[in-house]
Amino acid sequence: MARETIILTRKDIGSRIDIRAAIPAIEHAMGEFERGNDFLPPKAIYPLSIPGTSGGMAACITGYTQAADLLSMKVGQERAGNLEWGLPTTNSWIAAFEPRTGELLMICDGTLPTMYRTGAAAAVSAKHLSRPDSETLAVIGAGQLGRQCLRAVSSVRPFSRIYLHDLRQEAAEQVSNDLAGEAPAPIQVADAEEACRGADVIVTATTSRRPIVRSDWVRPGTHLCCMGSDLAEKIECEMELMPRCRMFADFVEHALVRGEASQAVGAGILGQDCYAGSLGQVINGDVAGRTGRDQITLYDGVGIGIQDTTIARTIYQQARDQDLGVHVAFS
Repeated sequence: MARETIILTRKDIGSRIDIRAAIPAIEHAMGEFERGNDFLPPKAIYPLSIPGTSGGMAACITGYTQAADLLSMKVGQERAGNLEWGLPTTNSWIAAFEPRTGELLMICDGTLPTMYRTGAAAAVSAKHLSRPDSETLAVIGAGQLGRQCLRAVSSVRPFSRIYLHDLRQEAAEQVSNDLAGEAPAPIQVADAEEACRGADVIVTATTSRRPIVRSDWVRPGTHLCCMGSDLAEKIECEMELMPRCRMFADFVEHALVRGEASQAVGAGILGQDCYAGSLGQVINGDVAGRTGRDQITLYDGVGIGIQDTTIARTIYQQARDQDLGVHVAFS
């Protein structure tokens, strides 16, 4: 008998799915990806020129992940002009399939899962690359990505203080109020310089096309999770910061082209060998992570399909356990 398809809205996911459950799953999947057992075709990205708008982009990410035993396909879109309409700047949808039969198991909002898997990946990088005694977390960006990064990363180290910065102070204050009862430490809204200078771990979670984090704001021993840059024109940190860092990526080949360091590579500030390795290699013990207390480490999280498939499996399993969503029999 064919299985029913579960249809989940963003509200279903936001109210009932636990992001922290995704952290060990993402960690395991990234390690297994380095063993070569997954199918991950290149991400398809293309710009859109739409009359009457500031334009945008669309992307398709698909892949089979053995660790999650799932095939998924995500279509995502970005429209910077959506802020004027009170709409999210990004929208996406995920379809998840049983790999053996091809049955459609789930259709769900992909925007929030993307933020969940990105936040979980940032948390995995902090677990493996930040100093174990890190006490202060700074999150730059108070959009949905910053919110989920704060929730996930704050769970992996004994943080006693959290800084949050956004160009829109009211957005940072809203997130601070929303997460006050959930975060493990007080959340202080701050300007970017104050947040970065005081931080042991810095998470950048913006769509910025201009550097926000300056090199001289980052002190020795800091770990940076750069989670916003997934296109060559995006950048969150000064290029001058890059040579100071021991750098890792989720997928080095992709990061060189459109990651946080891609502009520095293009400018000749960094070479093609600028990454010490992938985070999955660190997880597996194949590449050393942090090699000194005063070393600055940087994780360049472009985002890869195995993360989408893994978060889809986590969401699907929790939806089944909790009987969430609408169940539809298509055949």
